Amino acid sequence: MTTFRRYNVTAPVSGSKSGGFVRLSSMHAQGFRSLQDVSLIDCGELNVLIGKNNSGKSNLLSAVRIFFDFFSSGGEVVSISPAICRSTDWNRQSAERVVTLDAQLSLNEQEIALLKEDIAAEAAQLRNALFTSTHEVGIAITLTFDGRDQPVGYISRIAFVSDNAEGNVIFAMEEQSASEIALNVRRVTQAREEMEALNIGMEGIRDDEFRMAKDVGVTYALRSRRTSLSNSQIRMLDQVFKNSSTPEEFTQICRSKVSQLTTEIESVEHAEIGNPVRIFSGEATTVPNYVTNLISRISELRVHHLSEQRNPIGPAEASKILRLKTSRGQGAVLNDIQSVVSTLLGVQIDAFSSDDNPRRSGQPVAELDVDDFLVQVNGSGVREALRLILDYEFEKPQVLLVEEPEVHLHPALETALMQYLRNVSEKCQVFLTTHSTNFLDVGALKNVYMVSRAPQTTVNLLNVSEAEEAIPQELGIRLSSLFMYDRLIFVEGPSDEQILRIFAETLKVSLGQASVGFVTTGGARNFTHFATASTLSFLGKRNVRTTFLLDRDERNSVEIIKLQEQVSGVSELVVLEKRELENYLLDARTLSRYLAIRTDGAVQVSPEQVQEKIDSACEELRAVAIERRALKEICAPIFPRREGVIHRDVEEDFLTAAYREIDEVIASVQQLRQKMEETLRRAAGDVESRWASSKADLIPGDEILKLIFRGYGLSFNKRKDSVRIASVMTEGEIPREMATVIRGLVA
Repeated sequence: MTTFRRYNVTAPVSGSKSGGFVRLSSMHAQGFRSLQDVSLIDCGELNVLIGKNNSGKSNLLSAVRIFFDFFSSGGEVVSISPAICRSTDWNRQSAERVVTLDAQLSLNEQEIALLKEDIAAEAAQLRNALFTSTHEVGIAITLTFDGRDQPVGYISRIAFVSDNAEGNVIFAMEEQSASEIALNVRRVTQAREEMEALNIGMEGIRDDEFRMAKDVGVTYALRSRRTSLSNSQIRMLDQVFKNSSTPEEFTQICRSKVSQLTTEIESVEHAEIGNPVRIFSGEATTVPNYVTNLISRISELRVHHLSEQRNPIGPAEASKILRLKTSRGQGAVLNDIQSVVSTLLGVQIDAFSSDDNPRRSGQPVAELDVDDFLVQVNGSGVREALRLILDYEFEKPQVLLVEEPEVHLHPALETALMQYLRNVSEKCQVFLTTHSTNFLDVGALKNVYMVSRAPQTTVNLLNVSEAEEAIPQELGIRLSSLFMYDRLIFVEGPSDEQILRIFAETLKVSLGQASVGFVTTGGARNFTHFATASTLSFLGKRNVRTTFLLDRDERNSVEIIKLQEQVSGVSELVVLEKRELENYLLDARTLSRYLAIRTDGAVQVSPEQVQEKIDSACEELRAVAIERRALKEICAPIFPRREGVIHRDVEEDFLTAAYREIDEVIASVQQLRQKMEETLRRAAGDVESRWASSKADLIPGDEILKLIFRGYGLSFNKRKDSVRIASVMTEGEIPREMATVIRGLVA
């Protein structure tokens, strides 16, 4: 067996350089919180995680942060105080299982060559085999966290990665080896803590302190030294004091113990382990130098996590700006930061020494100004945006993890901040979680991940390019609608969406919980435009259910069947029984209350009086109902058939074919003209046959409301008043048919 450098590295590592060589290519988490078996693949420069609340987005970012935090020790392969240690960190809160975080890191050519040189330095016979292969693009590292006894985390595997496939394993460690190393690390840690306490205790111990320590204990005796000792350190010092008769004897005992502990630490650090680890050349009883070197270089990677619970911006940031102002040669850095803030937020920031607050540790207390006002009195949106911008500009991390950067931001500011993060991602790998549709709709996003939970978290890399190709831009469907919702409802106008949302809230139907979104089509005439096979097919593949909700207008049953056939198998069509959505607002009780609200109490009418107004308006508009039904047939589009000209007979020339098609249109119009009186009589008959039972359903609802409002000296605004009327309707006043439609949207 070969023996290499000890597993615990305390000296600086030669060849160490900036951690900027590392990029996270993928992350696979098993058993961590809601991440039972989840992969984040093909990570790029800017990675956006979207999904519902409590789907696991924050857990994914935490997994990334914990992975990199593991290496903060600078060379250890084992951690005896791992970040994963609480019961809630284990999937289903079961510590009987282990958590594994398996990450692939891309390395540049220089770093791969350096790693190979380190390996070759300890296994010269393998140099040719190492450098013959030139396909390595990075490394894969597996961290294992075991909470079954004492929590421990360790590197269980490191391997080269070649063209996204794992290659030669350069290090592997089983649980037994990790436990043995962890035991030794605990021994060394305890010894160092004892040495620290002994050195503090014997550092210039005075007679009064010695007597006090023997009488009332170490904590009170050494209070003036402002030291922070653990309970175990205090117990150990108390015992040494009790075994000593004089301060001199106490100091002598302390020195003897420090010497013994130093010897013990050296012995443990150089000891071989009984359970060998696997290395590139075979097996070894200690961790090789090339592994500790690699860990040390990864530890230099600057990772910054801006969690959902952020510290308020204030004196700490002000102090940094103040130092830039007062430090020679830092003016350009400060100007750059101020310029970034001014460009993005439209505000000026500066810092000053406070004249009112006392100095701490000889340093003035700094205050941060935003447009000449203290930052604390500015809006939360500006403060949240400043938190992100200043954190990046001050820290300059190579990996930035941000949870919900859009919190408290105006939509325009969301877009600006997303552009900033996109620019930042050219120098720093960014991972962010968001609920904001604006963050998806600004475009140019390649790495968008949908995070879902049912009941365990799953992650899918979305094909944004496919969505952009499948959904015609002129439809106006935002990309966020394709990925943020489980069901899309196509409605004719924006007020329709507002009314339906209000009805749902009144009926206690949670559209948000069901992840229902709306798309405005601009009218029933655009139904065919939106109901294209490619659009609905793509949404179907995305498991996004779609429903078209249309006003009945003058459609008959034959027309409705044709519309249903057009979307059969790929979408659902709901045609309202009443003429349009506003007809469902014609409830006398609701309108009675709304008229009083609208006029600040000036109009006080009973529901019975309003019902009389509704009936009167319907009678006045009877002719409108007949005319609309007749116009549907009279104004049906008639046009020359393009195909009739293109696919004409060989003997027929172009002009002859075109004239023929135009003549057919003229003949159809003439025939329509001849039948106009008959058409009007037929429309009147249809209306009259239904008038007694459903007259208020046959007339456009907004026309009825206009007449009612006019009767009270008011004007009716369809966009505003319709929404407000819906908001005052009670659950019992919403028509049963509409309640059924609303509940069906989440079924």
